[in-house]
Amino acid sequence: MLTLLPFPFRPVINFVSIRKFSPRVLVIGLLLFSCSEIETAPDNPLDLEAQAVKMGLDPKDPGLSFAAALSSGLKEESVRKFVSENIQDQFDGDLNFLYYTTKGKSLGGSSAKSITFEEALFGSQSSFRMTESSLEFDPLMQIALRGPEELLVDFSEIEESIPVLYLSPSQDLEADPFVPMITEGGAISTWDMRTVPDKPVLVISQNERLVKVPKNAGARIQNGDTCLQRATPYFSDGGNDYYFFTDAFCGGAGGTGGTPGEGSGGGSTGCDRDSNSNWDRIERVKFTTMKWLKEATGWLDGAPEVYFIVFTGSNQSNLAQIKKAIPKVDRSNWKDCRIFNCSPEWVLPQNLEIFHWDRQNYSQIITIQWYEYDPGDSETDEREITYKDPNTGIEYTKTETVVTSNNDEDLMMTPVIYCGNATGADARIHTTGKIDFVLKVN
Repeated sequence: MLTLLPFPFRPVINFVSIRKFSPRVLVIGLLLFSCSEIETAPDNPLDLEAQAVKMGLDPKDPGLSFAAALSSGLKEESVRKFVSENIQDQFDGDLNFLYYTTKGKSLGGSSAKSITFEEALFGSQSSFRMTESSLEFDPLMQIALRGPEELLVDFSEIEESIPVLYLSPSQDLEADPFVPMITEGGAISTWDMRTVPDKPVLVISQNERLVKVPKNAGARIQNGDTCLQRATPYFSDGGNDYYFFTDAFCGGAGGTGGTPGEGSGGGSTGCDRDSNSNWDRIERVKFTTMKWLKEATGWLDGAPEVYFIVFTGSNQSNLAQIKKAIPKVDRSNWKDCRIFNCSPEWVLPQNLEIFHWDRQNYSQIITIQWYEYDPGDSETDEREITYKDPNTGIEYTKTETVVTSNNDEDLMMTPVIYCGNATGADARIHTTGKIDFVLKVN
């Protein structure tokens, strides 16, 4: 177990520039880093490997070398500007960007000429840079700006002194929450990821909003990615296509589950859905408590990637399970923070349509299973689902197979009955215990 020692006390300004003055954001204070065996970054890769071994890290991990090179490169204004601008672009809706898709881009500016981001980091031996410019790590590795949300709102440009943390895709933070950290001047230490830093930091980690899909047809069919057949990958490499995770759920929009207006709507039973032929849609959703929000997605993860699977009881394989994703919104939208505390806030996903619940073609009881997406290996699991026959009204249980990521956070499931309140102010708030949501037809 690592022995943590406080970083030497010294006042520092915020590690990012702020667009405009705000008493809430412009902070000058003490930064206390939890460090262990603080070392100074060596001048060559061999010394880095020696330090990595000393600290119990993998000396061959290219991500660690990349983090060291990035920290050194941030001494150059052109590199800081390039990193800041690409973070601000928020290509996936969050404060991060991929090294793989930006390494060949020019830094720009008169002094940089045609130097690329990759060349700026690894073009020479100086300042702890490597001669080998091809780092073979996961194309999904990203450079992310993380930290206190209130200090990220008005982010403009990072400062030279910002620390760089590295989280390996293979590291289990529950078993080992300490990650390598390189601070100003090349000091190498560790950071306890259970602690939110007082100031923003850069984190080298795996992107959570892109899904890797093999290019070979057999693997794609096995994934059951009907929606991906109609989507365009964000980028591709030699053997894989990379899609936004919402593409796996048809972008979170309508397009699955039948055509509005078809079926038996307009019956005389008095159920809301009998007198309304619109699609069922998620009107709003929220975490039940701040505890579940924090467990599903911590400060390191950025905004939550929430999705769900609807078990409809349909005899048609393409309609038996309907996957949809809540459109991405900033993490701050999921909570309402006052001076002393925060509470979960409703997120309004712009009338996210699911399917037209025709009582003659679907079970009179459906089940909705919720998840928070985290990238990982494909995992097959089984769920016992209760259905109600649309014709006889007899309830029965069926084992359903679901495919998810092995790192997904299980937000539990709950049944929804056909004749439940589904219109106006009387629409029922359903809950899994971790997620509340409202399902409406008007």
